[in-house]
Amino acid sequence: MLKVDINLVFTIINLLLLFVAMRIFFFKPIKKVIEDRQAEADRQFEEAKEKQEQAEDLKNRYEASLAEAEAEKKKILAKARKDADAEYQKILKDAQEAADDVVSSAVSKAESQKEQILKSAKSEIATMVVDAASKVVCTAGNAEADSALYDKFLNEAGEKE
Repeated sequence: MLKVDINLVFTIINLLLLFVAMRIFFFKPIKKVIEDRQAEADRQFEEAKEKQEQAEDLKNRYEASLAEAEAEKKKILAKARKDADAEYQKILKDAQEAADDVVSSAVSKAESQKEQILKSAKSEIATMVVDAASKVVCTAGNAEADSALYDKFLNEAGEKE
C-alpha cells in the first residue's frame, strides 16, 4: 500500500506549484501568442475576403460597363448605317433629279434645234423653188432647158444637204 508520508505531500505540493507556475508563466503566454496569431490570421482572412468581394464587384461593374459599351457601339453603328443609307438615298434622288433635268434640257434643245433645222430647210427649199420657178418662167418653152434646169435644181439641193 501506499504510505503517506511528508515527502509525498511535498511532492504533491511541488507538482501543484509547478503546474500553477507553468500555467501562469508558460501556458498563458503561449496561449496569448497562439490567440494573437489566430486573430492575425482571422484578420488577414477577413481582409482577403473583403478584397475578393471588392474584386468581384469591380469585375461585375467592368463586365456591365463592357456590355453597356458594346450595346452603345451597336446602337451607334445602327444609327450610322441608317444615316448613311438616308444620305445614299438623298444623293441618289439628287442624281436622278439632275439626270432628269439634263435629259429634259437635252430633249428641249434637240427639239429646238430640230425646229430651227426644219425652218432653215423650209426657207432654203422655198428659195430654191422660187429660183427654179423664176428660171422656168424665164426659159419657158424649151424642154431641153427645162430638163437641164431640173438637173441643176437637184444638184443644188443635193449639195446643200
